[in-house]
Amino acid sequence: MPPPIKTTERRPHRGAVNDTPTFVARFLETRMKGFSKDMKICLTGTSTPDGTTITHAYFPALAVCCGTLEYLSGLYAGRLSGLGWREVSAYAQAFLEQPDYAEDPIRVLFDAFRNSVNHRGVASGVWVDRNPNHHGRRVTWNVHADAGRPALGLLHLPGIIKHDSPWECPYTHRMQIRLGRLWRDIHASVDRYVPAVRAAPALQRNFERCMKELYPR
Repeated sequence: MPPPIKTTERRPHRGAVNDTPTFVARFLETRMKGFSKDMKICLTGTSTPDGTTITHAYFPALAVCCGTLEYLSGLYAGRLSGLGWREVSAYAQAFLEQPDYAEDPIRVLFDAFRNSVNHRGVASGVWVDRNPNHHGRRVTWNVHADAGRPALGLLHLPGIIKHDSPWECPYTHRMQIRLGRLWRDIHASVDRYVPAVRAAPALQRNFERCMKELYPR
């Protein structure tokens, strides 16, 4: 007779009842495992239909990265709705490597790419920057699967789109997004965020406010 199959019993409240810092660590450990799983799937190469090159699920991966970064920023800020690039920038300044995640590339990432991918499933064309400090900046993009640095590179590279648009469409800047690096940097930021929560009751209260949104009493 075969031995019984062992099962892992899940403890209520992740075994951290009334212990917010421990709960945060265990909650985010699980979330990061799911995040890494999704990113590995998206960044596993597959042949193009004609078999000539290898491609990846670039925009699903970008959506996962932006969503995870926004989620962490909300936990840090103490709310999960009404978030914008400023909240994401605050999290980035605290827990992501600088200057790779300075305010300007974070703002462009969210205003130009996060919104486009969320609403249309793809980034396309040229994004016109309406920020008064960058009047006239017109941004196009390249998205890569590799883990080179920096994850976000906003480069002054003027040019004209001719093949994919119905008319000549000029741009002044190109955003280079490296998904392999963005994924790993977001994951690594949790290793800085968790100790900060443990040391700061205010951050614990912010996290608890978000849990009350997700799991209403």
